Amino acid sequence: MHIHIIIPAINEAENLLQLLPYLAEELGSNGKIIVSDGGSNDGSREVCNAMGVDFFESPKKGRGPQMNFAAAEYPNTDVFYFLHADTRPPKGFCDDLRESVELGFPIGCYRFTFDSPSPLLAINSFFTRFSPLPFRGGDQSLYVTKNVFKKLDGFNSGMLIMEDYDIIERARAQFPFRIIPRCVCVSARKYQSNNYFRVQWANLTIFRMYRRGASQEAMMTKYKSMLN
Repeated sequence: MHIHIIIPAINEAENLLQLLPYLAEELGSNGKIIVSDGGSNDGSREVCNAMGVDFFESPKKGRGPQMNFAAAEYPNTDVFYFLHADTRPPKGFCDDLRESVELGFPIGCYRFTFDSPSPLLAINSFFTRFSPLPFRGGDQSLYVTKNVFKKLDGFNSGMLIMEDYDIIERARAQFPFRIIPRCVCVSARKYQSNNYFRVQWANLTIFRMYRRGASQEAMMTKYKSMLN
């Protein structure tokens, strides 16, 4: 099975230095790694070039547009695997994706854990094993077969925020969705630069706004005002 790993990024050179060699070793000759950039000025391009990873500047900034752009540039694959630059999938993740597709789940994600021993963050991690939409999110990474991604018309490129929830919600209405019973490891940097309760309140506020149909601009402005 051919896998294209697509990483949307802006100024993630430090994380890419750590992530890309790991992904390359795990992926081997079974696919391609693509960084879809939203305007970095921290040497991200040079990091990718040095490691032989394809680097593209997306014409539109934002995770959704950046991921769609890379998927359109590289359509010849079996599975797209969308991964944040500060998230590391478990060893053997290619086998996990292959098994999930063979089991009849064309789209799905992992649970997650944080790179922090915080007991409060362990609570967040625990709940990612459950299926309700509030326990999902882009940090858990997302795999989707090419055919299903095409049927979904990809991510909503008009969304500035919550694009991960939107595509999962649309997908689960049409296709079997699997939460792989292993964890990706997610950076706790957002919680460290703010604090646990501040981030939790911001996440809850934006999710409620999303459910009420608030505009993208309103959600983005609110989120930025609540966190550093």
